[in-house]
Amino acid sequence: MPWITPLADGTFIACQHVGAELGSDDNHVVVLRSTDGRTFTEQGTVGPCGDGYAYRAPQISIVEAQRLVLVCSRFETGGDTGLFDPETEALRRPEMCLFWSADLGTTWTAEPQIVAVDLPPERYTWNSAGQLLQLRPDRWMWPLETWKPAGYDGPPDQRAWALFSDDRGASWGELTVVADDPQGAVLYWDQMNCCLDDGRIYTALWTHLYGTSHDIENHWVLSADEGHTWSAPQPTNLRGQVCTPIPLSDGRVAAIYNDRHEPQGVRIAVSEDLSHFDTEHQVTVFDAGAEATLGPPQHDNFLAEHMLIAFGKPGGRRLDDGTLLTWFWCTTGGVTHTRWVRLEVVG
Repeated sequence: MPWITPLADGTFIACQHVGAELGSDDNHVVVLRSTDGRTFTEQGTVGPCGDGYAYRAPQISIVEAQRLVLVCSRFETGGDTGLFDPETEALRRPEMCLFWSADLGTTWTAEPQIVAVDLPPERYTWNSAGQLLQLRPDRWMWPLETWKPAGYDGPPDQRAWALFSDDRGASWGELTVVADDPQGAVLYWDQMNCCLDDGRIYTALWTHLYGTSHDIENHWVLSADEGHTWSAPQPTNLRGQVCTPIPLSDGRVAAIYNDRHEPQGVRIAVSEDLSHFDTEHQVTVFDAGAEATLGPPQHDNFLAEHMLIAFGKPGGRRLDDGTLLTWFWCTTGGVTHTRWVRLEVVG
């Protein structure tokens, strides 16, 4: 699950988690560097290894001239069922955490800053999702999603949420629901968000029917008041999974998304109205072919299916020259790895 951040000097810093499997206990975060945005060299590990946690889905953001923050989730290790228990649907206990660097990522704090979330732990688990947004210098937004922990008997109360800090990440308190189905029939997973040029927050959601293998159209929500309130979820015409919006300089939005319908792959389409994307002229940046999954699941459970996907988590940003830098992980020739693609949007 990679992330790439351009720095002011024209170089790039990137991060991803590495492990034997998508949900294995040995997942840990590594940082990489590039002078040209093409070739990346691994620089080392951020955070502890073998401390009883698996660290996943990191992202690096620039805080100020020399200061960076890396956000991620960590999951308790030591169980026999992997990240999820397919029998009970319970998720290993996660925590949201931050690491800080005062020298542009050369060194990082050794221990994570753990972010508390004001939800009852006997009812909920929570892990980060989407992109850390610095709405103002002192107001930050960090998306998350909930599920259920081991020991809770009943269906999960899955929601997309956002957590806010008003002191540049030192403390976190305000918690807002971004998208939710009170009936529990629709799950809003992997919210991926961006700030539009007019200041509104636009979030795309992987939308799934609970208890089935069926994804419906990606939905979207909008906030015009820095995340305090959100519009009701509305459908797009994209029927994908993780879907990351990227604002364009002309007011349109590009979306890079996982298409898990044959032929499976990662595609990019453009919208003029936030709802309808021009799939007729979309671009395929990765064709999964026969390596869309890593084999059949051992359990007849939609969570077990998702832990065997062989490509995903696409992201991207608009660079200063107007081009798009996009990234995702994929599997080719049995090797799972990260790829990037640069694109120019025309027309």
